[in-house]
Amino acid sequence: MIIKNVRLKVEKFTISDAFFWSKIDSNPKVRHFVDGKKQTYSQSVAYIKKNISSYEKSGFGRYIVRLRKNNEVIGMCGYLEENYGIDFGYRYNPSVWGKGIGFEVAKLVLKFGIKDLKFQKIYALSHIENYGSIRILEKLNFEKQDMVVINSQHAILFVLKVERN
Repeated sequence: MIIKNVRLKVEKFTISDAFFWSKIDSNPKVRHFVDGKKQTYSQSVAYIKKNISSYEKSGFGRYIVRLRKNNEVIGMCGYLEENYGIDFGYRYNPSVWGKGIGFEVAKLVLKFGIKDLKFQKIYALSHIENYGSIRILEKLNFEKQDMVVINSQHAILFVLKVERN
């Protein structure tokens, strides 16, 4: 699976992405609204392995996001199975925040999930103060469903119900 547009490339994680992904996932700004804990290199490798396993088991996972112009790793976006359903999530390097990339990638990957993976219902979580993430989900037509506590943080559970003709 590779999704491309003019400036971005979204593809499956590989173990060779660990160094670049760990630089993003160990950034306290990136982790602030996740659980507030920066990840170690070993935790980043485990996260990549979890996604590789998900590709094999479920046919989907979270995907690494790169800039096409220089192949720089800028984040991840994709799906994982959770106890409440298919979870849509993303995280990006702060260097690309506020440039429309989060929405651009989310829109590409969401289209893939609806069209190719045939998802009927997709969930997403956002910390109640992560206004950028909330805005992305609202622009993608996710609806607020419930308030929850995840990793000791208050979050909003969003849902997108896909209607098929």
